[in-house]
Amino acid sequence: MKKRIYILSTLILSITAFRSYAQNLVPNYSFEDTIQCPFLPGQVSFASPWYDPTGASSDYYNACNQNDLGVPDNIEGKQIARTGSAYTGLLTYSQGADFREYIQAKLISKLLTNKKYCMEFYVSLADTQTVAANNIGMYFSDTAISGPPIPVLNVIPQISNDIILNPLTDKTGWTKVSGNFIANGTENYITIGNFLNDANTDTVFVGGGCCDASYYYIDDVSVQCCDCDTSQPNSITVPNVFTPNDDGINDVFKITTKNITTLNCKIYNRWGILVRELTKINEGWDGRSTSGLQCVTGVYYYVLMAMGEDGKEYEEKGFVQLVR
Repeated sequence: MKKRIYILSTLILSITAFRSYAQNLVPNYSFEDTIQCPFLPGQVSFASPWYDPTGASSDYYNACNQNDLGVPDNIEGKQIARTGSAYTGLLTYSQGADFREYIQAKLISKLLTNKKYCMEFYVSLADTQTVAANNIGMYFSDTAISGPPIPVLNVIPQISNDIILNPLTDKTGWTKVSGNFIANGTENYITIGNFLNDANTDTVFVGGGCCDASYYYIDDVSVQCCDCDTSQPNSITVPNVFTPNDDGINDVFKITTKNITTLNCKIYNRWGILVRELTKINEGWDGRSTSGLQCVTGVYYYVLMAMGEDGKEYEEKGFVQLVR
């Protein structure tokens, strides 16, 4: 006769993380984190993990530099940071040359399939420039993209500035560039710059400078899921006892989730040997090893990693008791 064990609800461990805002998926979004203080032009990689994908000399400005690459005073003029004490700078138009500069970074996590993402960043036209170029945008890609500074990178950005409603002519303040798009679920990288050649770039003469080109400071880059469900909490519920004795009651160790998109749970025996790995949402463990043998009664250790719809990552470790 099979022993019947009733498991009380108090033996259920619940891990819940409440959220009110989606996570910004852009690392070092305000360029404050530095490897070291910039001392030469073209050192945007000092604001890791940002870098220049074309080798065209995109710049990094930080208040730690008291000379040409400082904040607010630098070789391109004077501009306080929108937040913090740092920003980057890049050339988006050079009359008759099709020369471009870009900045690129890997996102904190991959975008989710068929989810709507809202992005924004802020630009300020440098004092040295006589021309405003209104076509700056952001391109999302599966892998890192690269190329020479001439010609223009041959991609179509998902987000482009609205040249009619949002002219980028301000040299004293910061202008927001924003938009949204539906992700295909493979996007891992963002690249910011002007992806049109000179002939197709909308330009406005603003004067007050020395150079027939457009150079912009960039600050506060944001990419967030704007239709992920933020009204409900992410939750992961892990039972700490189960009884795989085929009596139809609590026979399977099963993790229940809410607003979780990926999950991996590795289960080890008391000697640290992996006995089972769960890799799918709602997948259960029936008390057998990966080879199909019944695991003995005892306490097992699990390591669980998961990701919510908002891109937030979770890691949990604990014990589960197997009783036959």
